[in-house]
Amino acid sequence: MSKKQSKNLLESVETLIGENAVIEGSITTDKVIRIDGKITGNINAYGVIVGQKAEITGDIETKNIIISGLIKGNINASETIEVLSQANIVGDIKANILSIAQGACFYGKSEMTVKENNSGEEKE
Repeated sequence: MSKKQSKNLLESVETLIGENAVIEGSITTDKVIRIDGKITGNINAYGVIVGQKAEITGDIETKNIIISGLIKGNINASETIEVLSQANIVGDIKANILSIAQGACFYGKSEMTVKENNSGEEKE
């Protein structure tokens, strides 16, 4: 994800789950969500930002995601996954574009998808 795309995602946050919040249950939104607390449940959102102190146990379905915290679950991003140096991921990831910074921990398998130019369908 380019710096411009990351900045746009950061500026588009509509929902913030604070550092002291603990949520059990699934979250669905068509907007960008930033998570700094603890969530046990699946997340389906347009964009997701996982803060450094965040802990998520569940699967994530999104267009773009930036990860600094802990995720125990699978991540499926139709466009980009950006894993920052503080991140820990235990689970499989699938994306069109994947970026993993030096120092990040990732335990699982990754799968890259490529979108067809004309039809918009994914090709594996």
